[in-house]
Amino acid sequence: MRNIIVKISSIIVILCATFLIISNRERVTREEQLPTIKVGVIAPFTGFLASVGEDVRMGILDTNHNGIEYIFEDDACDNTKAISAFKKLVEADHVNIIIGPGCGGPQEVITPLLKNKNVIALVPSAATEELYTRSGNNFYNMQYALEDESEFIAKRMYELGYKRIAIIHYANAFSDVHTKAFKKHFKGEVVVDSFIIKDDTDISVELLKIKKANVDAVFSTDITFFFAQGMNKMKSFGMTTPVFSHYVTEIPAVRSMVEGVTYSFPQDITDKRGAVYGLSKQSAEFLVPLVKECSGDYTCIKKKIDASQEFTNTGTKKRELILKTITNGEPVVIR
Repeated sequence: MRNIIVKISSIIVILCATFLIISNRERVTREEQLPTIKVGVIAPFTGFLASVGEDVRMGILDTNHNGIEYIFEDDACDNTKAISAFKKLVEADHVNIIIGPGCGGPQEVITPLLKNKNVIALVPSAATEELYTRSGNNFYNMQYALEDESEFIAKRMYELGYKRIAIIHYANAFSDVHTKAFKKHFKGEVVVDSFIIKDDTDISVELLKIKKANVDAVFSTDITFFFAQGMNKMKSFGMTTPVFSHYVTEIPAVRSMVEGVTYSFPQDITDKRGAVYGLSKQSAEFLVPLVKECSGDYTCIKKKIDASQEFTNTGTKKRELILKTITNGEPVVIR
């Protein structure tokens, strides 16, 4: 009797396993038969921020993208190239969903092109709130508004006792928004506003002005400051002034240049590969199910994004911010 029960149990297990295998094969076959949906990606895959573009690529591809064909276009963080990339994706590839661009300038020039077109852009980075309206409500920001980030930094710096500060301000849209919002919310005194017109400008003169002003801290509004060896030059001038910045401080490409820098960061991004990778991955994970469910239809995708309640009424992702710092080359949360 016992042997019979064992044999029956074995038969049941085999039948169940066979059923699961057949079901899985049928599911895979159905997925393979579905038409591939194109999704565009605009990011800097060349130039001094090429490593950022690779973080975008890897974050997106490290998700389940069955049935999705990603078309990657390089803007090198350049406005003209961004426009060309956008037009190629929309007019030649007939894409109506784009992840990116991530750089501030390209975001600004792409936004008007989205208006009155059936194209949605979801950027895996911070952006200004105004872009949502300017895009005809087709521009979504997967991180948070630059204005909110600078408000957070301004308030936290003041709370930490930094009353007299200097701003490193570059001539680009990203830096402009950060500077304006910071000044609006900082209760202390902005003693020095170092406006740097060109990315390749030697910042030594500006740093010496800041040193002479004897400020409590420095707020760098742009990653260019770190690529310009800003921290090393401060050290060579004997400056120990604390430096604050934003989330891009954590990207692997600059970690060796930003030891001791304090910065804002989205609380729910915990991957050690940084915010750009994490936000790109989250962008793909959020979009792909909607794109598949809607078979790539713009109107359907737009309605589902708006109904998701993931974004504010200015197209910005709802997120909490924290402060972190780079210690021994690794990000550490400031409690």
